[in-house]
Amino acid sequence: MNITSNLRNHADSSMSIPVYEGSMLSIRSSSRILTATTNGIRYKSANVPIQKQQIEIKWKFGKLDKKYECNYCNSYLKFPIQFQECKHRVCSNCFTDLIKQSQSCPTCDKTISREKVIVDNEFQKEIHNLPVFCTNNLNGCKWEGVFKAHSMHFEECDYTLIDCVRGCGLRYQRRNERDHIANDCLKNEIDCEFCEARVIKADEATHLTHCPKFLIPCPSNCGIKEIPREKMSNHLDNECKKHEISCPFTDSGCTFKSLRGEMPKHLKESPGIHLNLICKTLSNQKKQMELISELVEKQKDQIFTLTNKVTTMEKFYGSQIIWKIDHFLEKFNDCKSGKKPTIFSPPFLTSRHGYKLALSASLYGDGKAKGKFMSLFLCICKGEFDSLLSWPFGHKISLTLLDQCVNIQDRRHVTYTIKPNTCRENMPFLGRPTSDRNASFGAQKFVELEVLNSYDYIMDDSIYIKVEVDSENMVIL
Repeated sequence: MNITSNLRNHADSSMSIPVYEGSMLSIRSSSRILTATTNGIRYKSANVPIQKQQIEIKWKFGKLDKKYECNYCNSYLKFPIQFQECKHRVCSNCFTDLIKQSQSCPTCDKTISREKVIVDNEFQKEIHNLPVFCTNNLNGCKWEGVFKAHSMHFEECDYTLIDCVRGCGLRYQRRNERDHIANDCLKNEIDCEFCEARVIKADEATHLTHCPKFLIPCPSNCGIKEIPREKMSNHLDNECKKHEISCPFTDSGCTFKSLRGEMPKHLKESPGIHLNLICKTLSNQKKQMELISELVEKQKDQIFTLTNKVTTMEKFYGSQIIWKIDHFLEKFNDCKSGKKPTIFSPPFLTSRHGYKLALSASLYGDGKAKGKFMSLFLCICKGEFDSLLSWPFGHKISLTLLDQCVNIQDRRHVTYTIKPNTCRENMPFLGRPTSDRNASFGAQKFVELEVLNSYDYIMDDSIYIKVEVDSENMVIL
């Protein structure tokens, strides 16, 4: 959602700060492209589309004549624009960039203007009729014709490289598509020869690393070479004669280890030792339980104390400001008549040594929202601790109109969340202030006037606006 930020003097501005309501935030995830070369063919992840092939124009007469080139992009002219002053030409897209930057001809440096140009359709036709070969000429295509027809031919040329229609990541010439799908496509399904599951050909090796029925040899070298993976744990725990195991009384302190076949002898010869170890273990566990019980009681007391402290801090520091706008009807009428279109809150800090901010409200609406919405804005003021803080300001801000309903459970607060976009164009709004305060930004359509007069937002001729600034990534001083 884009909210046009308004300078507090209400002058027109081309600047805007994109802000987003909490429910509209999206998380953008980036895909990693994996590439490899196999038999001269380039593969990419099937989930990442391969970029469209750059079409190289092969002019029949060799190098393109300079008069057909754009001296701004150094390519052939596309929808040429001619300057009346010097008769030189550039592409229509290049002209848009050029007029914003140098405003001079890239060929002769003469000054140009937007008004003194013509769209040279005749010259475009001349370019369209230049003779060309197919881009795939060196790959075997014998087509030749005029430039205008090249694009249509290229889209149908049997020698053009295309992406697999099934998304396997492989590229091939269009004429080889049937053979690719029948034999080479990595998206073809095959049967696993062990578990008979249907797997994609490209994933066969990965599947075999965890296939439950894939045959693997016993790691203890007992002589059995082919054991299904799903049965290996049972084999080692209960069957393998060469697998070394620990004494069942290991947890009590017995350190004896042997091959599985020799363990019964150890158990038969050491009953007294094992009984003694068990008694010591039980005694130690009883002492540990007593210590743990004492520690749990202490931690309960600490948790209770910390909970009370947190509750107290939340009550005092839960929000940066709650702005009470009293005499609401009088101020609303002043705004509607134009007598006082904007009112301002006292400045406030985001924390004890944080950013200095201020609110402003147009109760009857601002700009296009006038008469329909209440508008609410923020501005960053010059503060005492600015040199210690991080700039530009990029912390999420929540503006909330508080419902004053007597029954707390029935309150319907209206919240508008702003996530500033810290791009270069928004420095006048979010950068470190150089004057008393920056230009304001916020919600031109904060709440509909019809909604404002509903429920219990206005009580005793007053409304309340709460401001919360996210301090998660804020510099702590």
